[in-house]
Amino acid sequence: MKVSIITPCYNAATYIQATIQSIQQQTLTDWELLVVDDGSTDNSADIVRSMAKDDNRIKLIQKENGGTASARKLGLELAQGEYIQFLDADDRIENSKLERQIALMDCEQLDLSYTDWCYVSPSGKKDSIRGLNCNLFRLLAFWGTFGTLPIHCFVYRHSFLKKNNITIPTQVKEREDWDFHIEVYSAHPRAQRMAGYCGALYTLSPTGKTTGNSGEKIQIGSFKYLIYKISQVHGYKCLLLYMRFSIALCTWILRKCRYKYSPLLSRAEFKHNSQFKKALVVGILLLPISFVITIFKIITDHI
Repeated sequence: MKVSIITPCYNAATYIQATIQSIQQQTLTDWELLVVDDGSTDNSADIVRSMAKDDNRIKLIQKENGGTASARKLGLELAQGEYIQFLDADDRIENSKLERQIALMDCEQLDLSYTDWCYVSPSGKKDSIRGLNCNLFRLLAFWGTFGTLPIHCFVYRHSFLKKNNITIPTQVKEREDWDFHIEVYSAHPRAQRMAGYCGALYTLSPTGKTTGNSGEKIQIGSFKYLIYKISQVHGYKCLLLYMRFSIALCTWILRKCRYKYSPLLSRAEFKHNSQFKKALVVGILLLPISFVITIFKIITDHI
């Protein structure tokens, strides 16, 4: 088996058929698709089951609801492929993505490769191509605020993940993709970007996630993850994560001016959290540097 595609699915009946079709249209045909239904209450499982009847490469795995991370982890445990591709149930990949990435990885003996990506509307209209060079420094200090890559940009060599005991972190309730990639890049993979090639299509939800109260939810999730991760690492990784916390704090302050976010310290998840208060102190001390970095990034992004 050349590649295992792992798709967590929860109440994705609107999108799951198009997602599976994007796999069936791949120019590389030696694949298995593991759709892990995470306790859906709609007819997602029925759609997958119906498509699997006509294509034995599609496998439906059903489990009780436990979240995206638990579904991905189960899929990874069951995967038989030489390579691993994660793909969320509402996203798609370009038709030649698997063939092109795996050919590159076979030729160069890479542990992972990744493509650029773009937003796509439910009607199929594509936005401009986005991409960046991924490395451990960026993951620790700037990920999320100054660029990110959806998980379906990547293809991983399965043996590399096994050799380094890298799996999907179910103990992390926020930003598990981010945590996964910190662990991947901490193992020093042979990696290469396919710059300029838009292999991953990220579906835009009808309800925005980057403005107003939903934007606050995203930022609070980042704070919660950073507090957790800072307590788990040491040395230069910890210092870089403190800088990332400070940048998140700076961004939160700027967005608060626009969207009137509630005060951080009044939130129940932070009010009595000593680790958060420690990170807040360090973050405030680093704010002058963070503001310079953030304003510079805002200016360069809009020139």
